Amino acid sequence: MLAISRYRLTLMINQTLLAPTTRATVSPGSRFVLRGVHLLRAYAHADRGNVRRLAQEYLQAAELNRNNRDYGNAIHQANTVLGLLELEAGNVERAESYLVASAQTPGSPQLAGMGPNMMLAKRLLEHGRVTAVLNYLTFCGKLWKLSFGRLWKWKLEIRRGRMPDFGANLTYLLDPHSFG
Repeated sequence: MLAISRYRLTLMINQTLLAPTTRATVSPGSRFVLRGVHLLRAYAHADRGNVRRLAQEYLQAAELNRNNRDYGNAIHQANTVLGLLELEAGNVERAESYLVASAQTPGSPQLAGMGPNMMLAKRLLEHGRVTAVLNYLTFCGKLWKLSFGRLWKWKLEIRRGRMPDFGANLTYLLDPHSFG
């Protein structure tokens, strides 16, 4: 199923980016997903000048696409990226608020199966923000239906003063290639 969605995503990107005359044939839902892809590409390429604008536009588009299956991804991704930007700028408290906002989503198939992204949580732990991250992991319990105890294990590790091994959850939903 993932290969099919990657194929569809690649096809949509090619139609939109390589053949501008076909833009009228791309559905509004597809344009919404492409906003997320553009955001993640800009973030991956360290295009910080555009990232904040793209993230805010993605959140605005999300409000117009609440029935889209990727609505939850948009809320999670845009807030995570905005939090990472705030952390890079030294605004730890604002980064914490974006961490919480990233979990305030109804979820998505990707969040339920693969789980949320933990990059911002990890970086906040590196800044000693244990309470915020523990609260985030609690919120994530409502989103990640197939965590198989990982959230519980990560919370235990954090309470013991250790950095959990977040594994692939450091890239899920922030890597443009893994976008659902």
